[in-house]
Amino acid sequence: MPVTYDIDDIDHLVTARYAGEVTLDEIAAMFTAYIRDPRFDIDRPHLADLSRVTGTDIGFEDTYALFSMYMRNYTRPGHHLRIAIHAPEPISFGIARIFQNLAESSDAIDVELFDRLDTARDWALIRTPTASTHG
Repeated sequence: MPVTYDIDDIDHLVTARYAGEVTLDEIAAMFTAYIRDPRFDIDRPHLADLSRVTGTDIGFEDTYALFSMYMRNYTRPGHHLRIAIHAPEPISFGIARIFQNLAESSDAIDVELFDRLDTARDWALIRTPTASTHG
């Protein structure tokens, strides 16, 4: 499966890994699996690692659908979600940037893009909002 996730119970971080040709249906299946996971916790920060994406047919409409899934499933009053996206390649950066633009209209989600996985992880684990830092 090209879209998988794991949960770091020490740092409380959810890391989603995307590889190969990624479709919206595969992403939706991963969301569903995570929500059904007994360790699901709405307050966990998210790290999306798009470094192994080789292609996708996801465009603006699908990215909007993805954003809507996040809003429906991961946001609740009083909860703030942090999503760090590791998107070092142009193919994934464009989609990630659209997602980030959509998130800017919400006060429930902070999204930042990074070209280094370690920097993305560090940002996701910060408990207070920070200025945009790419590195």
